[in-house]
Order: sequence, then C-alpha cells, then structure tokens
Amino acid sequence: MAGVNTTATHKFVIVLNEKSPIGKLLSATGQIAMSLYTDASFEQRAAMSFVPCMGTANYSLITLSTCSFVVLAGTGNQLLTLHTTAYKQGLLTAIFTSTMSYSGIEEDLIKKTATTPLEQVEPYGVGLFGQVEELAPLTKKFSVFK
Repeated sequence: MAGVNTTATHKFVIVLNEKSPIGKLLSATGQIAMSLYTDASFEQRAAMSFVPCMGTANYSLITLSTCSFVVLAGTGNQLLTLHTTAYKQGLLTAIFTSTMSYSGIEEDLIKKTATTPLEQVEPYGVGLFGQVEELAPLTKKFSVFK
C-alpha cells in the first residue's frame, strides 16, 4: 500500500469563504473536488496520484490522493480574484457559488449560473490543483480554515 507522498510535486487547495454558512461550504468542497477531478486532463489525473485504501475485509474503503489537500479561508472578493487569476494562468480551477446551491425550490441552476455575472454572486469556494510552486504564490495570503 502507498504511503503519504512526502515528495509530492502537486497539491489540491480549496479556499472557502469564511463568511458563508458551514453547510454551504461542505457542499461546495465536495462539488469542487469532484469538478477538479472530472475536468483534469489525463496527465493531471496521473499527477493526482490516487490509491485505494483497503479495509480488513480486503475491499476498498476509499480512494485517496497521496497529494496534500489543503483547505484555506478567505473573503468573497479574494475568492473571485483567486479564481480569475488561476483561470488566466491556465491552472485547473473550479468555483462554487450561490447560484449553484440548491435551496429546495425547483430552479434551473445551470441557467441561473450562466446568466449571473460572477461579480454578483456569493462565492462559497474555489479549488485549485497544480504544481506546488505554481499554487504557492496564489495561496500564500490565505490562512488555514478553522
């Protein structure tokens, strides 16, 4: 079985809006993580270094990345800037906003998201995956989410 990757060249980072409700942030984290994997190229998926964690009954309990997965905190404006900067640099990034959050009322989230400018939404989280040295300058101003 693989151990912790102490020489990882890549990492995952999710920056959450410290002012948003925790339930929204938990949902955003899951959606962002799935999006990063789904949107990744073949080479990026290989760099994500996923391995199964086997239970005592010899079946996979979960598949984990050996790369670090860091969760940081920031403000809404910081999240919008981070996403825009990462996107312009060609990095793998995903953003989850208030237009994507199901509120229990039937609504067309895809249309709502497509027609609402990012400047008018509440960002719940931004995710990044990339080389450690590419992400470090973008994320150094954020603190660990508590």
